[in-house]
Amino acid sequence: MTIRSVVFDMGRVLVHFSHDRMFEAMGEVCGSTGQQIRDWLWDSGLQQRFEKGEIDAQAVREELERQAGCAIDQDALMHAASDIFTLNEPLLPLIDRLREAGLRLVVLSNTCPPHVEWITRHWDVLERFDARVFSYEVGAMKPGPEIYRVAVAEAGCEAEECFFIDDLAENVEAARREGLSGAVFVGVEPLRVALIDAGVSAACGSD
Repeated sequence: MTIRSVVFDMGRVLVHFSHDRMFEAMGEVCGSTGQQIRDWLWDSGLQQRFEKGEIDAQAVREELERQAGCAIDQDALMHAASDIFTLNEPLLPLIDRLREAGLRLVVLSNTCPPHVEWITRHWDVLERFDARVFSYEVGAMKPGPEIYRVAVAEAGCEAEECFFIDDLAENVEAARREGLSGAVFVGVEPLRVALIDAGVSAACGSD
């Protein structure tokens, strides 16, 4: 079946980022260590609840205040949590070619509002996409099936007509179970080859 839509993950595909940098920077704001932030934010499931839209940024701060035993500045905390990204510039020409060829482009990401706001403020990469499916807005996360179904609906075509790109193999496998084809992102050139193999002629060419 002809591919009509390409669905991109955001983190470690459109942008690079470092969790360790986030933990250390947030630790400085909270007067704590990076490992403590990892425990309180990540291992506890707090970040997952944030990314599912179950809690907001204020609730995250309040829980970290409880754990750290001190007041924390909201703006400084969100800045520390978000100043972790760099744009994957070599990918942009390929995205532009896909768009110019008329494929519908969708972003599908497990993420939170501060991260989307940061990326939007610093780069125009998300403006290249026809639709955006963020976990906190739909209340579901990869690799659960629900969020892929939302992405297919946003793509406006059949699942078999969607090609999904993610840096995690488990997320690509989950997409395949929903009928999408896809590839694990390891670099621009391997992605171009995978798209060509899937019949996406717009991926031909070099940058």
